[in-house]
Parts: sequence; structure tokens; C-alpha cells
Amino acid sequence: MRFTEIDNNIGALAAKQYGVFSRKQAFALGASDRFVQRRLADKHWLKPVAAVYALAGSAGTWKRQCKIAELSVEESALAGKAAAALHRLPGFRPGGVELVVSANNFCGHPWATLHRYSGAKLTSVDGIAVTTIEQTLFDISTRVGLWTLERTMDDALLEKRVTIDELDERLQFYEGSRRPGLPRMRALIGERKEDGWVPPESELEALLHAVLERVPSRPRVVRQASAPWWSEATGRVDVLLPDQRLIIEADGRRWHARYTDFDRDRWRDNVATANNHRVMRFTWVHLTQLVDDVLELVDQAVTRSTAA
Repeated sequence: MRFTEIDNNIGALAAKQYGVFSRKQAFALGASDRFVQRRLADKHWLKPVAAVYALAGSAGTWKRQCKIAELSVEESALAGKAAAALHRLPGFRPGGVELVVSANNFCGHPWATLHRYSGAKLTSVDGIAVTTIEQTLFDISTRVGLWTLERTMDDALLEKRVTIDELDERLQFYEGSRRPGLPRMRALIGERKEDGWVPPESELEALLHAVLERVPSRPRVVRQASAPWWSEATGRVDVLLPDQRLIIEADGRRWHARYTDFDRDRWRDNVATANNHRVMRFTWVHLTQLVDDVLELVDQAVTRSTAA
């Protein structure tokens, strides 16, 4: 088959798009209906979905599938867990392709999952339109556990891939709406803001003790306990379960302060471990958003210690 300048131009574009291109792009580069039909008949081009073509022999990668999906729906972008994987957020791997489209776009798709909402913040990663990291965190906030959401957010903040201001902008954008996940995101963002609210120690301790009172085995609890291996400078711990050799700390410090004191806290934990004591730490977010999970973890620790 004789290649034309149109073939060369389309080939150059496809090389930047994982070997794929849209019908609209092909026509913008000079193709016609007849030209398209000849390339399909000659099997030089393939047609994975309507209005999108792929050069024969192009590698069938996950990113190629993502680009095909994006090109097949006007003004769409990768979203949800697919966006998290494209951003290489920890714990997310390539899988099903998800797209965000406008709220009034009622088109379907043969294999991509479509999410319809307006106002999504978009960017581009590896040449593929995708929701920003802050938008992605809001989108997956109810689809993953709070532990995963918190870890993913903290990793992005520490690596400076997202800022508190960017997260707060999305929070303000959705305030007053019924968007799922807002309580979680509000708590996590508020805890990480420099001027964020810090819970009173008394309120934090009350929440912790309310959880401990619900532990079925009713372990013996000592508040504000000290131990022989701690000096005066080391201070006390919030709760000690002496029969289980278990220390429980309720941490009300701002996120920034906790990370500043990370090494000190880990050293205290190591000293406790060296003296045959385990340590569990819970934040305001854990004690307000994950009450049942905290209760389950404490109960497991108490039960296993008693069984041992």
C-alpha cells in the first residue's frame, strides 16, 4: 500500500497517543470517509470502538485502553481508581477504565465505566486527560477504606504532589452539596491545615475511653500511666492496659506536628516494645470516623493477648 502525507501525519499523531487516534483527529489531518474505509479494509487500521482507530501492530497496553476510552467520549477524562492508578498513587494498580463526563452527557460505553458530574478539575498525565489528584481523592473517598484514603492523601502531601490549599479548594467547591464522602474529606483536610481545628485533650480522651468501655472483654484500664523505663522528660501515656501490656495513645496534634515528632514517637514506641509492651495510636479522625474499626482493633489486641 502506498503511504501518503496524510498517513505520515496520522502516524506521527498516533505515536504520541499509544498508537490510537479519533475519527475527528484523522479528518482534521486530511482523511476522508473513503480514506478511512480503505485503511480499515486493508487492515492497516483497526477500530476498537466507534469513532476511534488504532494502527495495526500498536501495543495493547493499559494506557492505550485509557486513551481509546478518552478519545471515544467527547470532553471526558480518566477518573476514579483508574485516575489514581494513572497518577501512580500508592496501592492503586491498572484495572478497569473509568471516565468522568459532564452531568448532561448520557452517552454509553461498551467497556468503560462512566461517572457523570460537573465541575471536575482535570489535568494530563502521560498524554491522557485525567482528574487532578485532589479531585481523584474526593472521587474515591467512599470507595476505599479510610486507612487507605488517609495514607494516599498523606503520601501525596509529603511528596508535594498536592497541597492542602488544592484539597481545601475542592472541599469549598462541594460544601453544601450532598456529595458522598464529604465528612471524611472534611475531617482529613481540617486535621492537616496549619490553622486547622485541634480537638481539646479532654474531648479526645473522652472519645478514646468511650471506645474502651465498649470492648467486650472489659480490660483493666489505667489512665495517664507511667512505667519504670520512662524518665520524667518522656512523660506519660494516655492509656495503659496493664494485663495486656498494651499502650493506647490518642493523638490530637495537628498533622504537621505529628510528622515533625515522628522520630520521637517511634522511639517511644520502640522503647515500649523493648519492654514487652505494644503501642496503638489513634487520631481524632480515627476516633470520630472509624469508631467501629478502632473498637475492633482494640478488641482483637486484647483478645489475642489474653489468649496468649
